Order: sequence, then C-alpha cells, then structure tokens
Amino acid sequence: MFTKHQKNLLKELKDKGKNETKMFNNIRVGFVSATSSIKRGNKKTLSFIIFVLALIFVNLVFLPSMIGGMTGMFNGFMQYPYGDIVIEPSMDNSYINNADDVLKKARAVPDVKAATKRLDVGASIQHKHKVVGSTITGLLPSEEYDVSNYPNIIAEGDFLGELSRDEIIIGAMLVEGYFGSEIYDNLGGIRVGSLVNVTYSNGVVRTYKVKGIMEGTFELVDLNALVHYKEIEDVYGLEESKATSVVIRVKNPDDSAKIKEKIIAAGVKEPVFTNTEKSDAILRQAMQSIDMINFVSNYVSLIVGAALILIIIYINVLNRKKEIGILKAVGISPGSIVISYAFISMFYVSSGILAGLILYFLLMFYFTVSPITFYETMTIIPEIQGGLVIKSIFTMLIMSVIAGVLPAWRVSKESILEAIWGR
Repeated sequence: MFTKHQKNLLKELKDKGKNETKMFNNIRVGFVSATSSIKRGNKKTLSFIIFVLALIFVNLVFLPSMIGGMTGMFNGFMQYPYGDIVIEPSMDNSYINNADDVLKKARAVPDVKAATKRLDVGASIQHKHKVVGSTITGLLPSEEYDVSNYPNIIAEGDFLGELSRDEIIIGAMLVEGYFGSEIYDNLGGIRVGSLVNVTYSNGVVRTYKVKGIMEGTFELVDLNALVHYKEIEDVYGLEESKATSVVIRVKNPDDSAKIKEKIIAAGVKEPVFTNTEKSDAILRQAMQSIDMINFVSNYVSLIVGAALILIIIYINVLNRKKEIGILKAVGISPGSIVISYAFISMFYVSSGILAGLILYFLLMFYFTVSPITFYETMTIIPEIQGGLVIKSIFTMLIMSVIAGVLPAWRVSKESILEAIWGR
C-alpha cells in the first residue's frame, strides 16, 4: 500500500510526464505546420523579406565596424605626440626633471621597444609678413625613427638629422596649399629652403631654414613644428635631463595597458598614460557624438526589424485566421499554433542573418582591400568586432520570437467560431 504522500508524488510525476509529452507534441506539430507554411508561401515575398532583414543586420554591425576603424585611425594619430605610452610631468611641475632616469627605467621593461624624450614649447613663427602661433617640439632625430612616425610623413624635403641645429620641420597646415591651411592661419607659400624667424615664449628669437614639411593630416601634427632637442634646451637654458614628455613604443601595442603598469612598477613616479587614454581625453566629445549616432541607428534598425516581422506575421495570421479556427476545431492546440509562428519568424530572421553575414564579410573584405581614403593620407579600415556580431545575432533572434509570437498568441486565444468566421 502506498502512503498518501507517495500517491501525491506519483500523481505529480504522471502530470509532469503528460505536460512534457504535450509540450513535445506542440513543438513537433508547430514545426511541421511552420515547414508546410514556408514551403507553400510566395518565394518572391520570402526573398524580399530575407533581403530587408539582411540589410537591417548589416546596419547593426557595419556602422560600428566603421566607427571602430575611425577610432583606430585616431589612435594612430595619437602615436605622433604620444607613441604607445607617454610619461608626463606631475601637475605641479613644468618638466620631468629626471628624464634620463625615467628613460632608463622605461627602457629596462622587457616589452618596451624604444623610448625618447621631448621638449614642447609655445612659440610664434614668422615668414615675411605672416605670423602664426604654434607648438614647437624639440626631439632627438635619431631616436624618433624607432619611436614615432614623424620621419615617415615628410611630404617635402627631409627629416631632421643629428646636426640640424639651425633647421626646422613645418606642419603642413601652416603651409599654403596643403590640406587644412585654408582653415587656419598659415605662413603663405613657404617651402623647403625658406627662412623663418621663431620667437619663443621667453622672448628669444632664432632663425631657421625649413628642412621639411610634414603632413599627418591631423591638427596635433600639422599645426606644429619640429626642431632639435638641443635647440629648445639651449633657448631656455635648461639643464640636462629635462623633458615635457617621455614617449615610448612597445613591442605589442595591444598590451600597452599592461606595460604601463610594469613601467609604474619599475619606479616611475610621474603620470603614465597609454595613447588610447590620451585619445579618449582629447576626442571624447566627438566620439560620444558618433556613439550616439550609432546607438540611434541600431535602435531604429531593431524597431524597423521588429515592426517588419510583426506586420508580416500579423498579415499572415489574418489571412489564415479561418484555417487556424479549423485547426483548433480538429484538436490542434493553441500552443502548437503559437509555436508554429515562432518557427516561421525565426526562419525569416535566421535566413536574414545568414544573408547579412555574407554581405557584411564581403563589405569588410572590400573596404579592407580598398579602404575609405580622405585627402590621400587619411584611411579608414573597418574593424570586425566578433562580440558585436554575436550580440546582434542573438538580439535579432530574440526580437524575431517576440514579434512572431504576439500576433499568433492573440488569434489563438479567440474562440473557434470567431476564428472561422473571421470576426
């Protein structure tokens, strides 16, 4: 004999088994119904739906990939003044007073490829009757080849040499005819070999011959000028081992954040930043605006996609309302009907995602081989973001289930007569 508790337990197990069997049958019937509906549907309409959903998916992932490419381009620009990592003076100091000691510690870190020191000062540059304000960077030319890209962006002339004490490199936006020169004050038709007078912030005036014109197509580069480190040191009467920045190039830029911590652990007391941190600080407002555009674009795309699925399924349900009533009359459960439309909706979106992935990777390949180019030197190569692609796939699949189930669930709750008569 079973006890009362054991009988209740057996009853619960039987009910559970019945519910599981019922759920399995609902899924099986729903799948068969969905397959039949898709096969009998209009193939041209199906192709159009898949095409539109593919475009929606591409919009979700393509724009962020282009924004990632823009961010990478801006971070590349940050390598000119900041390298991969930059060390700057503390807030209460104008200079790093022990720059050589800081360099020694930084260079001792295994993952550091090269490092150099620089001196940045304010000055005015005059050519004939034209005068412009600028930041002049004093650097050690031989060390820059391993640290920065300055030697590779000389549009005219040559880069500085170790004996270039009376020579200067001028930024392209300060030269008439170059990109950006029409926006900012410039020195007119200055060219390689021209003489300029530089008045430093302490009043000292020096005359230099233009050795080269550099063009990085970025204000932080093209509005500035370069001279030898010893020139700045001499003009300001600085003792040895002073710098306004120590710029570091690492072996693997992706590890910059970790290497930054190693540099701090090596005993560097001054503030240390990665170029990404400097880029975020300088470009934060612009990138926030771009991110907002991206967010709105994705949000609208999801709404359009959900609305498209909702309308398609709703029209489909209305057209098959009588059929649904007959199915209910012969014993097909409402759950099977709802599951059927969930499968149909997922089929539409899954096919759209697959087509969208093909189109997306074709676009990525094309723009990698033929990047978007501005002013001959600015190129945007999109970045494939795996996490974003996976997130977009799951988002669209969840959207498809919700948008497909709602109209079917509403009709399945109607009485058999209402469904058959279409009321």
